[in-house]
Amino acid sequence: MLKERFGDEIILIENRDNPGFSKANNQGIAIAKGKYILLLNPDTIVEETTFEKCIEFMDSHPDAGGLGVKMIDGQGKFLPESKRALPTPWVSFYKIFGLASLFPKSKRFGKYHLTYLDKDQNHEIEILSGAFMWMRKDLLDKIGYLDETFFMYGEDIDLSYRILKADYKNYYLADTQIIHYKGESTKKGSLNYVKVFYQAMIIFAKKHFGGTRKNFFIAAIHLAVYLRAILAIFNRLVKKLGHPLLEGLFVYLTTYGIMLYWEHYVKYIEGGKYPLEFKTIYMPIYALVFVLFLALSGAYKKPYRLKPLILAPFWAFITIATGTYMFAWVKNFSRAIVGLSAIFTMIQTIVVRGIINKRDRGSFFFTEESRKRVIIAAEEKGLKRIIALIKGELEYPVEIVGVVSNTFFQPQNENTEYLGNFKQLKEIVTFYDVEEVIFCNQSVPTEQILDLMTEIQSMRVEYKIVPPEADYIVGPQAIYTSRFKEKLNYNLQKPEELIKKRFFDIVSSSLLLLTFPLLFWLYKKPFTAFGKLLKVFTLRYHMVGYINPEPRELPIIKPGLLNMLDRVNDQVPSLKVNKEGLDKYYARTYSWDLDLEILLKGWRKIV
Repeated sequence: MLKERFGDEIILIENRDNPGFSKANNQGIAIAKGKYILLLNPDTIVEETTFEKCIEFMDSHPDAGGLGVKMIDGQGKFLPESKRALPTPWVSFYKIFGLASLFPKSKRFGKYHLTYLDKDQNHEIEILSGAFMWMRKDLLDKIGYLDETFFMYGEDIDLSYRILKADYKNYYLADTQIIHYKGESTKKGSLNYVKVFYQAMIIFAKKHFGGTRKNFFIAAIHLAVYLRAILAIFNRLVKKLGHPLLEGLFVYLTTYGIMLYWEHYVKYIEGGKYPLEFKTIYMPIYALVFVLFLALSGAYKKPYRLKPLILAPFWAFITIATGTYMFAWVKNFSRAIVGLSAIFTMIQTIVVRGIINKRDRGSFFFTEESRKRVIIAAEEKGLKRIIALIKGELEYPVEIVGVVSNTFFQPQNENTEYLGNFKQLKEIVTFYDVEEVIFCNQSVPTEQILDLMTEIQSMRVEYKIVPPEADYIVGPQAIYTSRFKEKLNYNLQKPEELIKKRFFDIVSSSLLLLTFPLLFWLYKKPFTAFGKLLKVFTLRYHMVGYINPEPRELPIIKPGLLNMLDRVNDQVPSLKVNKEGLDKYYARTYSWDLDLEILLKGWRKIV
């Protein structure tokens, strides 16, 4: 890509392996000829005047060895690592054990991120962020480049400290700012991050501290590693299992309440009660089945969709009812209780997720396919290009509310309205319940984009940028590009989705085999269908697969009895469908409920 876009304008170092952050940057520093060196992370966007302001500051401050700038994240929030102090044992102790968070304005406890200093003022600091390190080349030649002992973390702290030891100063420049989409390449809450980061801190301590100071620092770091690891595991379990466990408890309590009502007013009016095993064995199993179907349908994944919340309780009820009917050893206490529990579960899941939607997105309701509501910030020329990208090459799944621009114009696209100017952006975002703003960098300067992001700063709004003359959209989570999207965004590449698909195959084929004696006359070729269902049950086939037997450049799966044609043929019988496009759509958007929709529409056609 770099060769295609820039050709001979750049010097491209093509490593055949991953040498690490330090060594790779050192390769560039060694051959650079400029007065200043800038180490800049790839997940950053700078203002048009950032470099000019940095040069002006360094030229006017001969004592400055290094310079950092104000950094904001993809939602316009200030990143505290823009300015840091040297992580001495006590400074690190206050950070590790939470005192820095409790007392951010304290000069003693808030020193790690220098939170007591005004983020909108220039300051002398100690440690620069590796995301943006502006330094003098002649100074680096004197004190040495990045220490290659550090593979990924800690090298910026080490180099910043060596600048200070050479009798130069490091500064924080608030006169300009950059976006740093931090944390996309490395998840800061992961155990691997905790391990690698603190190992880097131990290397730093052994290199620069001595005696008791070093031992105290290393002991504190080891303790922090264990504490962070325990917290990371606990947080992960809470995030993954907290909602399903609470929902399972609700299903059980709901079923228990319905059982009490049914017991007193319907089943045992003249005395008696359900056996203990119904309450202690069967009802927990019912709750587990409901939660399992909700999980498989994607009911715990954001953005929430309405269809799984309706279908999952329904199919959980069908599964339980069928199991109690077909197997004699499974006791049937009351299908009515299970049916009522399914209805209450359906209502509860919709209400709870609606409340979460209200909190996160400002709206209780579920939009079609949970498409994000976006506005485009662009002038007339840039607007056409962005709409062409969204609706054409990228197939970016959003609902365009309208356009915001410095100058009034009526968009030619009849579905896009002019909403107002940039001064009204904050009010427009609130009024139209906007979840995302897409800026056209061709017609809106980066400096203005960052100022607007900083001004709005909303948890519910994401900001994306389309660079000038580019065919991609840059955002916090990913780069949406027409060239690479099909290789990167297939749901059928994800192990958890393949597990769900296999589980769906077993459950659906079991139900169809169990009900085959009742429904065989509805199949076009019943005996052939029975044999194929057995192959699905024994995992030799999928219930749903591709249309083409050997599709190109798609995740490999086993053949399927049904495919996307069984979903669309009834809707567009007269159209010539793009089979390759349908297979790509299936691989990209695969979900448990998509297979279910295809099965419900096409099960009679199984041959």
